[in-house]
Amino acid sequence: MKRFMMIFILIAGMAGCGTADENDSQPVKDETEQGAGEDISVQKGIVAGEMEPSLTKKDADGQMVYVYSVKNQTEQEKIFSFSSGQTIDYELRNEKGEIVYKDSKNKMYTQALQEITVKQGEAFSREIVLPKVESGSYTLTVWMTAKGDQDYKATAKVVVE
Repeated sequence: MKRFMMIFILIAGMAGCGTADENDSQPVKDETEQGAGEDISVQKGIVAGEMEPSLTKKDADGQMVYVYSVKNQTEQEKIFSFSSGQTIDYELRNEKGEIVYKDSKNKMYTQALQEITVKQGEAFSREIVLPKVESGSYTLTVWMTAKGDQDYKATAKVVVE
């Protein structure tokens, strides 16, 4: 019995350790402070009463960086609940529709409950640094991993030369 408990504690301790890259999803301030960038979002202007996802390309030195943002256009605060340290996920698909890269594949996240509150007129934003891939055209899809909520997907075309 003691051996079983020791193995269980060891496995549980290892499950809490992650391999997340620090550059993959860094919290950023509201996208208006991010500088010039090409907005390739699904925005429809200010729409009262909706949560508005967007995906904006950000100028970066030699890296392909995007800012995923969900703006609260409702009249109330929105609380997102997460069951782990992962708040977003994304994937790159090639022209054939095949998944070339998925961020959460082969990664582990901390197993901790967290809530993020987005006030009226504010945005939940994360910076995404895309991995290096072969030249070609891709579709980047980003979504929120909040528990029991919509995923607020945003999509952009990515061309790698």
